[in-house]
Amino acid sequence: MSELTRPAHRAARAAVAVHGAALTFETLVEGEAAPGRVDGAHDTLLRVISGIVRLTIEAEERLLGTGDEVVIPAGAAHSLASAGGEARFVTGLRSARRR
Repeated sequence: MSELTRPAHRAARAAVAVHGAALTFETLVEGEAAPGRVDGAHDTLLRVISGIVRLTIEAEERLLGTGDEVVIPAGAAHSLASAGGEARFVTGLRSARRR
């Protein structure tokens, strides 16, 4: 790592610590499902960027389309799948203590 990139890297880590969030972008192809998830320490924000996502939270299923978002509470078992075609979404985690 060069000296020019170190300050930016430190700034990025500080931003995550200050805001308490981490973002992950994911793509599912038609018929693909992501492994089931449970995060006991973080609420999860899910926002659909394109396509349709089948979200199951604690056995309750719902379809989310482009622009839809939902907060999945910490400790809630959930799974995601494409509901036809490619689906892209972003997830963000925040500490459940920040409610």
